[in-house]
Amino acid sequence: IQKKGVEQQAPSLLYKERNLAVRSIRDYFTPETDEILIDDQSVYRDIKTFMGVISPKQVKIVKHFKSDKPIFSKYQLEDQIASIFENRVQLKSGGSIVLNPTEALVAIDVNSGKSTRKESIEETAFQTNMEAAEEIARQLRLRDLGGLIVIDFIDMREQKHRIQIQNAMKTFLKDDKARNKVGIISKFGLMEMSRQRISASIESGSYVKCPHCKGKGLTPSVETLSLSVLRKLRLATMKANDTNVTVTVPMNVSSYLLNRKRSEIQNLEMRLDIRIAIEGDPEMIPGDSKIVCDE
Repeated sequence: IQKKGVEQQAPSLLYKERNLAVRSIRDYFTPETDEILIDDQSVYRDIKTFMGVISPKQVKIVKHFKSDKPIFSKYQLEDQIASIFENRVQLKSGGSIVLNPTEALVAIDVNSGKSTRKESIEETAFQTNMEAAEEIARQLRLRDLGGLIVIDFIDMREQKHRIQIQNAMKTFLKDDKARNKVGIISKFGLMEMSRQRISASIESGSYVKCPHCKGKGLTPSVETLSLSVLRKLRLATMKANDTNVTVTVPMNVSSYLLNRKRSEIQNLEMRLDIRIAIEGDPEMIPGDSKIVCDE
């Protein structure tokens, strides 16, 4: 790159990142890979050439997928991709893990659910935690989750079981290309670990914040929004000496105000000798409002 920068005249391309398919092979290919299927002829040639450079002995595992049925449909890849964005992942034993990324950390909760395959509660908790540890390590790689991670395992009384889960977690993370550190399980059943942030999480690259809840996952109730509008209305009418006030709000809020808060609006009109008009706007999102005062 430095040599090109000196010798070539501007504008000139000094470096170009490889295409997505080649980058995927570069980042995720391991000697344990048995087969690479590609349904595009040009990408197939690129991958075959690239494999000839990095691992000539395994060029034969690169195969061109020629079936009439789409490759994603044949191997149920659509369902697997969709599952990456679910916050709950089911375990074969009947338990589940719940992943909740936040600003500060990634919280992971392990639930036993219907997992009762062992006679004792302790043994059931241990087996479910062991299965969850393997799945958590896999999900961290699939979702590109990094930073501080706190795992709430099912409580285990025996110290030997906690140590086995800690060692298993380190083993399952051994092949992860991102640097990680695993702590011990505390007396509360919590394990702290950190994982290197290689890139933005797959969720942040595939989704945008909801304009209604701003990423919170909850929106205020109609009653809460209506009370907020009434407070803003009282404040606006106190400051202004106008006689006509138009309040524009979402449709459900306007309906609530006109039906459930009509008496309060009428009292405000009589007390201040003004006229208040409530209008609904179907384009407005929850939390939006507009108050216009004029003579």
